[in-house]
Amino acid sequence: MSTNSVAEKNAAPIDREERMKQARNVMIIGLVLNFILAAAKISISIIYGSISLQADGLDSALDIGTTILGFVAIKIADRPADSDHQFGHQKFENFFSLGIALLLVTSSGIIGYQAVTRLIVQTDLGFSKVNVIIASASILLKGVLVWINIKVGKKIDSPSLIANGLNFRTDVMTSIVVLISVTIGTIKINGKTLFWLDPAIAFLISIVIIFTAIKITRESAHVLLDKSADKEIIDEIIRISRKQEGVKGVGALRSRTIGEKNIFVDLDIFLDPELTIEQGHDIACIVDEAIKKELPVKYLQIHIEPYHPEEGVKCISEEEEEL
Repeated sequence: MSTNSVAEKNAAPIDREERMKQARNVMIIGLVLNFILAAAKISISIIYGSISLQADGLDSALDIGTTILGFVAIKIADRPADSDHQFGHQKFENFFSLGIALLLVTSSGIIGYQAVTRLIVQTDLGFSKVNVIIASASILLKGVLVWINIKVGKKIDSPSLIANGLNFRTDVMTSIVVLISVTIGTIKINGKTLFWLDPAIAFLISIVIIFTAIKITRESAHVLLDKSADKEIIDEIIRISRKQEGVKGVGALRSRTIGEKNIFVDLDIFLDPELTIEQGHDIACIVDEAIKKELPVKYLQIHIEPYHPEEGVKCISEEEEEL
C-alpha cells in the first residue's frame, strides 16, 4: 500500500456536528430533486402512456424514502458508545443499507410486472417531446446526486450515503435507456412502431435495479459479518509492529472493519520474556501509537507473548521478513 493511500484512509475523523450538517445538506438536496423528478415523470408517463418513464418515476419516488432512511441511519450511527453498545453504533448504517436494498427489490418487482403486462397488451406509444425533456433532465439531476452522495459519503465515511450514490448512479443509466426508449420506440417501420421496446427497456431497468440491490447487500453483509481488513492494511500493521524496538515478532492478528476509517484489531506481539510487565506495557503502547498514527485503526487490543525461538514459536519475525 502506498503512503498516499494510507494517508487518505487515515484522514482525521470529521467533527460529529459537521458530519451531521453535511449529511443533512445532502438529504435536503436529494429530497427536493427526487420529489421534482418523481412528480414530473409519473405525471407525464400517465398522460402519454410510457411504462419505462413511469418505472423511472417510481424509482425516483422510492429514492425519496431511501434518502430519508439514509439520513436517519447516519443520525443513529453517529451516537456515541454507551453501556449497551460499547463499540459504538456504526453498524446501524449498514442495517439501513439493507433496507435500501429491500426497497430496490420491491421496485424491481413492480417494474418487471408492469413491463411484462405491457408486452402482452402490445400498446403503441406516441412520440412526445415532454418525455424526451423529462428523461434528459433526469440524467442531469441524478448525475448531480450521484456526485454529491458518493463524494460526501466517502468524506464522512457513510455507507448509507454511498449506497444511495450507487442507487442514483443506476438511475442515471436507466434514464439514458429511457431516453432511448421514448425516442426510438416511437419510430415506425413498415407502418408499425417498436411498441415492444418500451416495456423491454423497463424490464431491463428492473434487472439493473436487482443487481444494484445485490451489490449493496453484499457490501453491508461484509461489515455485519465482521469482514477482515484489506490485506494491504494487515501487511502494514505487521510491518509497523515489527519495526518497533523490542518487538521480536508478530503472532495472531484478527481484524474487522466498519467503513474505511473504522478498523478494529486484536494483535499478538512477541517480546523478550526477561522484560518486566511495565517494560512490556510500554512497548505495547508504542506499537499502539505507531499503528494508529499511520493507519485507520480505531480500536487496537495488543496481547503480549514471550518470545522463545527454540520452542518453535510460530510468529512473523524481523528475520523472516528479511528472507
